[in-house]
Amino acid sequence: MELDLYDKRILEILLNNSREQISSIGKKIRLRRENVNYRINRLIRSGLIKEFNTIINEKNLNLSHYVVFLELINLKDDTEEKILNYLKNSKYMGWIGTSAGKWSLTFDVIAPERTEIEKIVKDFLDKFSRFIDDYVLLRFQEGDYFGLKFLGLVKEANVNKSIHNEVKLDKKDIKILSLLNKNSRANYVEISKIVNLTPNGITNRIKNLKKSGIISSYTISLDWKKLGYEWYGVQLKLTKFGEEVDRRLINYFKNHERIIFYYKYLGGIWDYDIGVIVKDSNELRDFINEFRKNFSDSVKISDVFLTLEETTGYKLPNGIFE
Repeated sequence: MELDLYDKRILEILLNNSREQISSIGKKIRLRRENVNYRINRLIRSGLIKEFNTIINEKNLNLSHYVVFLELINLKDDTEEKILNYLKNSKYMGWIGTSAGKWSLTFDVIAPERTEIEKIVKDFLDKFSRFIDDYVLLRFQEGDYFGLKFLGLVKEANVNKSIHNEVKLDKKDIKILSLLNKNSRANYVEISKIVNLTPNGITNRIKNLKKSGIISSYTISLDWKKLGYEWYGVQLKLTKFGEEVDRRLINYFKNHERIIFYYKYLGGIWDYDIGVIVKDSNELRDFINEFRKNFSDSVKISDVFLTLEETTGYKLPNGIFE
């Protein structure tokens, strides 16, 4: 998909803050309000803009987050579709993606800490056991997403990453979060009708949710294929440990133009996942050679797989808000 300078500036602004008003975007890029609105709608219709996301601090909601990797076997024509539908309809399943390589399917499980995540995963594995050859369950520790790199930009917005605070939320706060989780551009007037508060009351509550660190930021999800990218998952195992190794790695992740996200795991068979966007296999080979050159003393690449499709985007599961 071809983007002009106006499209790129609009996407850059929305990646930094997907709640930015149309009129404000117009002033920043010197384009009429109706033209900005038309371009955003065109980007949505084309499928490039997939979702408007609210980044919610999982730790401040006392959530546990695990990632499951599956190797599928004995698949029939509709088996994968049935598995995906089961996951999409499960109350605690988050991001879901299909891939080519050792792992056929990856999904996030996010639930309140009191929830027995192992039981949730076991129930799934029992239901589809005849189609699962191997699996790995890893506990997510931290991570970050660098969406601007889809536009060739490395610089990221300054996001206020809050420490773990105990925050008490009432039912109205939870409902507001659930609506923003579905669509970060949800209109405050519409939210007020659903929550039964005035628009000013909604505004004040959302300000408090941001101030307390529950809401970290707003952004958008893009379809990387529309921009001509392939997305590879690269799994990394530390061979040398220490804070300096982690700092060096994370700094590399944040500043490398090809790395769009990283996950760090606690006590797993590998320590990091990274998402790498490239135009072709030659660029992937160049990235791998460069990475090994920089980190051969402390990190080894455990596996590489091609991400085929994101079945669901980066939103918290509906069960969190029940």
